[in-house]
Amino acid sequence: MATLDRTTGKLIDGLDDVWQSIGVIIGTALESLVMARDFGGRLPRLVDRAVSQVTLIEFYAAVPEAINRKNPEALMAEEPRFRIVQMGLSDMTDEGHATFDIEGIYYPRGHLGDYSEARDAQGRVVIANNVVLGSYI
Repeated sequence: MATLDRTTGKLIDGLDDVWQSIGVIIGTALESLVMARDFGGRLPRLVDRAVSQVTLIEFYAAVPEAINRKNPEALMAEEPRFRIVQMGLSDMTDEGHATFDIEGIYYPRGHLGDYSEARDAQGRVVIANNVVLGSYI
């Protein structure tokens, strides 16, 4: 499966495509798309909150909830090619910028319902200047 890179316009596939997809999912506010109210997550609505332990817990919950949410109409997760195994806060600044490192399993054919091939994958979610970004390591 190949798509266009949002910034360069070049074709991307594999993990590049997965991390772009994850960035779109977690960077889209839940209920903000008219024809897809269940797409996205709670993360964009959390970025303006004061940093506290409760907010961090909500961040930890919002990322896998958005990525692994099952869409009742599609009968599969929002990003079926990736499953989070572990997530940790790796950096937090006084300005409220946060970096979460993610370890997971990448299923190259997960979008087809084929989970027979699995690879370890690492990525990062960065929240900076009230923007949520996804990238891989």
